Amino acid sequence: MLPVNIGGHSAYQDLVVSQLREYYPDTNSVPESAWYIAEQFFLLDLAYVDELLKDLYSIFGPEPRLPSNMIRTYLVSLKLKLPLILLGQCN
Repeated sequence: MLPVNIGGHSAYQDLVVSQLREYYPDTNSVPESAWYIAEQFFLLDLAYVDELLKDLYSIFGPEPRLPSNMIRTYLVSLKLKLPLILLGQCN
């Protein structure tokens, strides 16, 4: 199934703002270093990646994640020096 980009970068920014308000109602509890990283990715518009990679997706299968969201997640994990969560199981 092809990814559906609903709203582009502004939809991502709206999601970030709503989640920050939900999970961190007291913004003073968030360290300044975290705000710096959040601001970098808040401003990073990766919406063009969705269009660029659209032809690489099959029309079959489950609904995929947007490539821009996957790349942003990877970049944030690198910035925070966090290991990535593998989505498969090793046998």
